[in-house]
Amino acid sequence: MIATDVDGTLTIRRGELLLSLEAVRAIRELEENGITVSLVSGNSLPITAGLARYIGAKGPVIAENGCVVFYKGETIHLCKGRPPVQLLDELRKAGFKESWQNVYRHHDIAFYPPPEFNKQILQRIVEKYGMKMYDSGYAIHIQPPGGGKGEGLKTAAELVGINVERVLSVGDGLNDIPLFQTAGFSACPADADPEVKQIVSYVAKRPGGQGFAEIAELVLSGFF
Repeated sequence: MIATDVDGTLTIRRGELLLSLEAVRAIRELEENGITVSLVSGNSLPITAGLARYIGAKGPVIAENGCVVFYKGETIHLCKGRPPVQLLDELRKAGFKESWQNVYRHHDIAFYPPPEFNKQILQRIVEKYGMKMYDSGYAIHIQPPGGGKGEGLKTAAELVGINVERVLSVGDGLNDIPLFQTAGFSACPADADPEVKQIVSYVAKRPGGQGFAEIAELVLSGFF
């Protein structure tokens, strides 16, 4: 199984939202050759599950940075509740703008940060409320304990009956690190976050979705 991030990994490049057609073709080829593809995203479940259906990724859908796993009509919640209103109010007052997807989210709440903010101070505020924080490179995500893409992957692997050691994880952002730490293999596009490139098993020569397609070619050739 391949567990792949979406934004920055299946899109044209990091920071873009347009899907790479090379990546879509690669997903369909992988599935046709018996390799299950699971989408893993910080996006809400409706966005991630809808995307998976239309591009042909048939594995479990891991949404909200691992708080929610969806497979064959069943939704599994790994997080409980939502971040407290007081924390969300603090972020709004500090200039953080809510994602339009938040009304469709069960647990993980996403904010777009102001131009200048101190990530260390924000981390301390989030931890004060007992919450977790992830930076996807697209938004700041606040969620209750229990989630994380690694935990989501463990649940997804159980659902399809595969050991996580046989999973290749692909991603580009800091919020993908728990995914890399859980899967047996890891890879990223050429334009991934510098910290990501230091820890994965393989760094593609091409960016974004072209990099994913490159990685898929290696999988099909038996490289991984």
